[in-house]
Amino acid sequence: MKNSIQYFTENGIPELEKIKMNFMENPAVFDKCVEEVWKVFLQTACCFICGWLEECNALLEDSLKRRLHWQVKDRRQKNILTPVGSITFTRTRFINKETGETAYLLDRMLGWEPHARTSDGVKAGMLEAAAQGSYEKAGGCACQGDDCVSRQTVMRQVHSMETPPKSREEVSEKRKVKYLYVEADEDHIALQYKEKKGDVKRYKGHADNGQIVKLVYVHEGYTDSGEDKKRKELKNVVYFGGLYRGKDNEKLWKEVKEYIEKQYETEAVEKIYFQSDGGGWMKKGIEVLGAEFVLDEFHIQKYIRRMARLADGSTEEEKEEIEKKLQEWIEKGNRKKLEEWTAQACAALKEKDGKKLMESWNYIKNNWKGVRKRIKKEEGVMGSSTEGHISHVLSARMSSRPMGWCRQGADSLAHIRIYWKNDGDMLELVKQQKEKGPERTGEGEKYFSAGEILSWEKKHSKTNGKYIEALQASISRQISGKILFNHVIASVC
Repeated sequence: MKNSIQYFTENGIPELEKIKMNFMENPAVFDKCVEEVWKVFLQTACCFICGWLEECNALLEDSLKRRLHWQVKDRRQKNILTPVGSITFTRTRFINKETGETAYLLDRMLGWEPHARTSDGVKAGMLEAAAQGSYEKAGGCACQGDDCVSRQTVMRQVHSMETPPKSREEVSEKRKVKYLYVEADEDHIALQYKEKKGDVKRYKGHADNGQIVKLVYVHEGYTDSGEDKKRKELKNVVYFGGLYRGKDNEKLWKEVKEYIEKQYETEAVEKIYFQSDGGGWMKKGIEVLGAEFVLDEFHIQKYIRRMARLADGSTEEEKEEIEKKLQEWIEKGNRKKLEEWTAQACAALKEKDGKKLMESWNYIKNNWKGVRKRIKKEEGVMGSSTEGHISHVLSARMSSRPMGWCRQGADSLAHIRIYWKNDGDMLELVKQQKEKGPERTGEGEKYFSAGEILSWEKKHSKTNGKYIEALQASISRQISGKILFNHVIASVC
């Protein structure tokens, strides 16, 4: 701490005074001065952090508890990238008296894996940025200052992540709602390769590289928001999604079902409305959830309008009247009348237009129940927002601009982006990956994460908490900090 303050006194303050003089002489360089001030404080932050780490390392060396099991072997420098920049400090390597194992105990206490070059905060920053922009940009903004990481590093970090499904979250009290809404849609992306580079084939001049990313979200309807209460927002919305190819499709719907069962009093839910465009993979969701299908408004209007516009020899006013008539027949359930009109209209059209009209009618016919529920505006049925959400949640990052993916990358990023949209904590996600890592064998190989140390603290709070609190109230912060850290040393050693 003393060295840190000394550094700021001898270097930081003079540099800030210099920047101030430049600004006073020429106020037009304001933005440049702000940037330089920021750099001074980043450098100071790095210096303070290095000081803290070396102070903790010194406490480890002085610890009587540590000396019972570990002895000093040597000291080496450690360089690691943090959100405020790159820091270099000296820490001690210890050797276990019983097993002969060597370890940097400070690294373990910090939750750093062996040979780590980036802190968890930087990894979390990578993921946060990668969810919103390119890997290259994510590498540049993962930490402050001039330090950055490569796009390959960001990509490897994304590919290695496993996001926990929302269905795992426990609640103290389940919510009660009359109606629950599930909506589903898909985003179409292009693959660079499927399993390995060069495996994308071409047929008739077109690459066989199309892939769909699935999106499902659960909510309780709409709520008014904004100062004027004119803007609509989904209430308690939660997103699910990813590639979920083949048999994995069932896994997706099981995750959704488990989430609903954990979050809601299912006996109180009168109906679950499933709103979508009626795609094949979505039908499994209707079955698993026991939901009632409602075709989304966008596709209904799209195909009804197409049918009316294809009617040969009709004026614009007549086409609008046909649209109204088609909707009226659907509302009344007059399927026979629609079939007769379609047959007559097709007979008067050229083969190409007649085929398009028949395809539109077949789409409505195949989703007849879902179409009627929407047109009739059955109680509880609300407007669908699938098109907007697929754009907002997936397309904005994955398909709005020309780009290609591998399957692993597309699936991983889709899950990370959905995790981010669900207000997931990226730092917590990074730490969870460590807890999932392979278990190390032997007592000396025990890896202590920050979560484990915190858990140990909670378990022993009854016996030690009052003592520590009393000390904190009666002695200086510096001394109490040392005692707290020695308390953690005891848990590790």
